[in-house]
Amino acid sequence: MKMRWTFCCLIISLARCATAADDGLPCDSKIYCSGDLLHTVQTLKAFPSDSKFFVDLPLKVTEAEALAEFAKLGAPDKITLPQIQEFLNKTFKARPEEDLRPYKPTDFKPISQGGMSIYANITDANYKALAEAIHIKWESLGRQIPKTVEENQRQHSIIYLPHPFIIPGGRFREIYYWDSFWTIQGLLVSGMAETARGMIRNFIHLVNTVGHIPNGNRVYYTKRSQPPFLALMVEAFVNHKDTTPATGRELIDEALPALVKEHKFWTDNRVATFTYNSKNYTLNIYKGGISEPRPESYREDREIAETLPADQQERFYRAIGAGAESGWDFSTRWMDTQDADFNTIRTHTIVPVDLNALLCAHERILGDYYTLTGNTSEAERFKSLAQKRGDEIHEVFWNDAKAMWRDYDLKTGAQREDFYISHIAPLFTRCSGSTVNITATPFMNRLLHSYDMKTVTSYPGGVPQGLKEPNKHTQWDLPNAWPPHQLMLVESFAANSEFRSQALQWAQKWVTAVDTGHRCSGYFYEKYDVNKVGAYGGGGEYAVQEGFGWTNGGILRLLELFPSELRAPASHTCPATAAPPTATIGTTVASSATTAGTSFMVAGLILGSIAVALRGVLE
Repeated sequence: MKMRWTFCCLIISLARCATAADDGLPCDSKIYCSGDLLHTVQTLKAFPSDSKFFVDLPLKVTEAEALAEFAKLGAPDKITLPQIQEFLNKTFKARPEEDLRPYKPTDFKPISQGGMSIYANITDANYKALAEAIHIKWESLGRQIPKTVEENQRQHSIIYLPHPFIIPGGRFREIYYWDSFWTIQGLLVSGMAETARGMIRNFIHLVNTVGHIPNGNRVYYTKRSQPPFLALMVEAFVNHKDTTPATGRELIDEALPALVKEHKFWTDNRVATFTYNSKNYTLNIYKGGISEPRPESYREDREIAETLPADQQERFYRAIGAGAESGWDFSTRWMDTQDADFNTIRTHTIVPVDLNALLCAHERILGDYYTLTGNTSEAERFKSLAQKRGDEIHEVFWNDAKAMWRDYDLKTGAQREDFYISHIAPLFTRCSGSTVNITATPFMNRLLHSYDMKTVTSYPGGVPQGLKEPNKHTQWDLPNAWPPHQLMLVESFAANSEFRSQALQWAQKWVTAVDTGHRCSGYFYEKYDVNKVGAYGGGGEYAVQEGFGWTNGGILRLLELFPSELRAPASHTCPATAAPPTATIGTTVASSATTAGTSFMVAGLILGSIAVALRGVLE
């Protein structure tokens, strides 16, 4: 009875966070999402290196007790930094990790004991070593959440999940929605199907408790989502060579209601209706669901908003939330014009190619799974929706003169001018519609020989996000290459045998970059610099992060696709920026010696640096 009551309370609490009227608040917590306490801690710079550190801290006391203690400090605008430090020491635990437990996946097997069956098929010795290093890394990235979090949810920003999971790494201590697609792909290559299935079941749990899949499992993320990959996750698991038909069908049956609910969230809450070329369309956009600063970037958002007139600040916060929901946080892609200042961001007025392509895949997969279950009416409904969306993607986003898709701008009533690598998403999701077969060889040849493709694939260290230089607040721009789009590009073309050799060249370039970075630094990064093979990427709101879930999973997926063709270069040159200073590496937890009175550092960073130094001596 207690377990049932706890679970019901959790559902009510999270649903209240996610489905409250559009009050613009990230959630209803007066500690983690809004209110004087959050404002005071963040604006006094109690954690100057990373605003996220504070909102990830669990409480020592109840929410009511913490708010009462804060009230004793007096008027918020009179509180001093020493007072807030003392308050934090009294009411909050010292480290964000204290409501998480390290988890060694039970389905992990060392390669010497039969783990990662594709290892035997990898012919290059250096890439065998790379695959093993990534395989071993899963053990250090595994986490689980104790039941005490579920029983005391209001004392935590972390949202309880019933199954263990793999985190990205660094400051990203929780699961993230779209990141997990490539992590799951890598886990399947590693033979860790149970961990992969557990992660998918966690997302099903979030749909059932929150109403949709949030950005990550934090209460301050519950109003916003991320690119919708749940259907593709299920499909990747079901279609993997090691998944039995019975196991695949079991997951389909479990996931199907959640997939429908997730689809409804996007089609009810994230839509724009417009007229283009004399035809009416309703397609999907990112919104983010907030009109306040993001709690995890509270101070940073306020500082930028304050450069704007008061009547434009809410628009800015909504656009920032939508940008975070897009996964591209942030990019010139979302600015008023691609050369405009960051404070002109207006993500929610741009209709993205990739979001609609992903929902096209979601609808196609729902149609397939309803066919499998014998529900012909629902199967036809979703197949029809997928075909209609495919036609509309071609009508709205396809630019025949450029032989490429483009985002659509609601403000100007026209396609946006600049190219971003996300624009190839319709090919990745096989979203053809009824009029044009985009997977046919002639069509793909046009794409391959377009100016956009020739230019974006010409860099030595991977494929950049676009061809625009970033501003000081963006990181999803040139020269950064992010793992998901390297994989989306390769998989888009590798599916057609006519283009497999071309896809192999792109895969080789990316694996070389990640392998070089690892050999030179001992790290796997979240992003890389396309101009310097193996160098980590830069820009954005935080220091470069190491770990890293989607990087690792993507490399294993490429080794699964091309186990004998991928070959390491005979030699490599380490770029000057292969290994970042230990003061900025993302695995170093921000010191709070000058804030909450305690200093923490991840010992693995020091050991990793020593190992790299020794390797250099030995070589």
